[in-house]
Formats: sequence, structure tokens, C-alpha cells
Amino acid sequence: MFDESNYSFARYLSSKKSVDNRALNRVVWQRLQSIIACEHSGKPPAILEIGAGIGTMFERSLEWGLFKKAYYTAIDAMLENILEARARIPGWAYNVSYRVEEIADDELKLSGSGTDVTLKLEDGDFFDFAMKNHGSYAWDLIIANAFLDLVDAGRTLPITLDLLKPGGLLYFTINFDGATVLEPEIDAEFDALVERLYHQTMDDRMIDGSISGDSKTGRHFFEIARRNGVEILESGSSDWTVFAEKGGYREDESYFLHFIIHTMYCALKERPELELHRFKRWIEERHSQIENGKLVYIAHQLDFLCRKADT
Repeated sequence: MFDESNYSFARYLSSKKSVDNRALNRVVWQRLQSIIACEHSGKPPAILEIGAGIGTMFERSLEWGLFKKAYYTAIDAMLENILEARARIPGWAYNVSYRVEEIADDELKLSGSGTDVTLKLEDGDFFDFAMKNHGSYAWDLIIANAFLDLVDAGRTLPITLDLLKPGGLLYFTINFDGATVLEPEIDAEFDALVERLYHQTMDDRMIDGSISGDSKTGRHFFEIARRNGVEILESGSSDWTVFAEKGGYREDESYFLHFIIHTMYCALKERPELELHRFKRWIEERHSQIENGKLVYIAHQLDFLCRKADT
């Protein structure tokens, strides 16, 4: 069985990029793209990304033409993620023919083919960052990908709004919404128990004494937005769907799957409801299914594009 020493979170985030590329709801994306083109044709938008990881959403934003000019601040609580982003993005930019200039220890300028983007990469806890920038209303757009379901969304949204300009946009993507599918079945009853307990770990997660997570964040966000006076402009499903083709899994997605199964093991290995030896065999079988190109993985998620009230 795989052990923790075999896993790199940075590699997981890199392997997830192609999975997210397929999952992100294009109707929601295109609505955001059209608003930015209309409302920021003159002045470049100020964009903040929360939980930016190793910078894959920033890369995607340029690859998919979300903007040509912007001031983009990317923050992540894990220093190793930000260090990886600082090492990764110049190489990625060079490969897609952008010029890259380091204008400060934590700032890069990307230019070429009409693009003029300043990227600031900053490590630190979002809530600390929000406290330092309380009431700044500094950003036109705030992005959070696969983040909102890891925190208390009801607490996090008003704190986020405090950083956003009146009429500004929120783009919250890959918000888990209560369904994990692993096929083929091993034992239907045991499979269902593992899924239920895995989702329960999301609901029970505590950080600094507070609930931090929700296995049904997607559906609950509609009401959270309403309570905070936020208009949902567009929403749609953004399910992860990973399966093997004739040549195997795409890009590095077998690693992505191994990481997901390992995460389930770490989350549940001490649960008294699961007989440990049986659960270990179940985990080993799932890893074996990946090695043989048999595992199909689906996670149900939702994307949101929202607007803060003008006043």
C-alpha cells in the first residue's frame, strides 16, 4: 500500500489542473469573461485569488483569455505552494511565449502579445490577510478555487466581501456538493459506508476550535449568498470526472487518483466504524484499480459567479 512519503501536495495540485480544466463550468466562465471584457476594457482589474496553490488558476486565466491586463494577487497559506508557484510560473510563461520580469521578490510582470499582467505571490493565512486589509475594498474580482468547502462559508463570505469593491465580482469554483462516486463497486454496502464517513469528516473538520468545511457547500451557498445580499449571476455543475482511455489516464491524472484514495485513507484510518484490516484491503484494491486503468472517479461540485451589491 502507498504510504505518506510517496505523496507530494504540489504534484497533486499540478495533476489536478487538467481535471479542473474539464470540470470548470464553461457557461459560468464565459459569463465572467464577458463581464470583465465589458467592465474593464480600460482600467485593468485588480484580482485577488484565495488559496491559489501553485498558480494553476492564474495560468488558466491567461491560457483561456480571461484578461489581457490585470493586477493579480495570489495568496496561499502554505509557503511551499507559493515557493512552487514562484519556481513554476516563469517556466510556464516562457513556454507560452510571455516575457517575464521579476520586479520584486514576490512580484512578476508578464508581458507580450498585448498582455500586461503583474502577479504578486504571497504566503499567509487568508483570515490574517483579510484582517490586515479590513475595509480596503481593493479588489474588483476575488477568485477561490476548491477553497470554500474547506472553510466555514457562512463566516468566510462576509469577510471576503469586506475586501471587494462595491459591485465587484466573486468567482467561487469547484465547491464540493455531497457526492463521491468510485466505480467499479467493491462491496456496495461497504463502499457506501466509506463514502458516508468520508463526507462526515468534511462536516466535522475543526480548525482553531471552529467548524471548517461542509460536504454540501455547493447547495448551501445559495442561501449563504442570499443572507449576505450577494447576487448569484450564474451557477453550474463542475464535476470532476476521471477515467482511463485506451492509453491510460490523461496527463498525470493517475497520480491525482492515487492522492484522492490516499486522502480517504488518512481521513478514515482511525474511524471505529471501519474494521481497519478490511478498510486497508479496500484502499489497496482502489489503488490497484488505478494501476490497471479501471477506476472511475466522479465528485459532484458547483461553480458560482456572484456580484456584491453596489452599496
